[in-house]
Amino acid sequence: METFLLYAAGVTLAVFLLYFIGIALAPYAPSSVKNDHFECGLPASSSVPKKANFGFFVYAIMFIVADMTGLFFTLFVYADNKHASLIAAIFALIMALAITVAMKEHRYAENS
Repeated sequence: METFLLYAAGVTLAVFLLYFIGIALAPYAPSSVKNDHFECGLPASSSVPKKANFGFFVYAIMFIVADMTGLFFTLFVYADNKHASLIAAIFALIMALAITVAMKEHRYAENS
């Protein structure tokens, strides 16, 4: 548990440090183009926004979930607690259930 808390504190500190470095180093140049909906330098092709493809977002979310799952399993492997394998098994069961529900929802959304 102590390892997890140290890791969580380190990750939290790194996220805030990178955020504040980004704020400190990013140039501040607001303009009407920067406040436009599509800040790519090109004029908008139509005034009506098109329907977004959420397939990429599902893929990105599944990648993040798989990445974080690997991270948590790594923490369970290096834990000195005798209940770590039980907690890892429960976590794996919850992740399998969540992925199953997500895949069913995705299949339902594709068919409707």
